[in-house]
Amino acid sequence: MMVYRQGLQTTVLVDPKLGNAWQQGKYASMLAELARRSEDEGGYLILFAGDEVRRIHPN
Repeated sequence: MMVYRQGLQTTVLVDPKLGNAWQQGKYASMLAELARRSEDEGGYLILFAGDEVRRIHPN
């Protein structure tokens, strides 16, 4: 995964080789934490995984 920030948006680009693993375990926890930090700062997190685009919210 590659993570970068532009203004209020934190963007996560998922390597296609990762498949859906980003939705589970340590990856999901990491994304939830990044989303929480982004929202605490008034921003949001967007994830791109292949053709899928999602806004990730903290759990």
